[in-house]
Amino acid sequence: LTLARTGDQLQGIKKGILEIADVIAVNKADGDREPEARVAARDLAGAIRLVHAGTTGWVPPVLTCSGLEGTEVDTVWMRVLRHREFLGAGGLREKRAAQQLEFMWALVRDELDQRLRRSESVRDVLDDVRAAVLAGEMPASNAADAILAAYDRRPAI
Repeated sequence: LTLARTGDQLQGIKKGILEIADVIAVNKADGDREPEARVAARDLAGAIRLVHAGTTGWVPPVLTCSGLEGTEVDTVWMRVLRHREFLGAGGLREKRAAQQLEFMWALVRDELDQRLRRSESVRDVLDDVRAAVLAGEMPASNAADAILAAYDRRPAI
């Protein structure tokens, strides 16, 4: 469940939430906020298509609703029930286990990103590497290797 114009959509994309969502509902699609909710839903649906490209299973629907007016809340609930039927009895456990693995790797990536940014040995080479990439003197793959090599040389903790 998300709201339009809160930045939740971008955070969902960045944190991998779209990869584990089963149904996405943009709430507060009422009054003068309805167009904003529809734009947010359209943007999320586009992101979902990218995340689930080539997927043969369930692709999460993106819906708009209004809890205040009760508009389309029944549709959201019907999609939740349809998803439950899709999973069946054993499928839910398997899906949740797969989601936990995806979430684990997302957390690992986030933590590695933070450690790289905090690393003094990475900071020592980062300006030179960045300048070389921007000047076209170093391909991104070599730059990544240089940053990781600097991280690997960091002092033991």
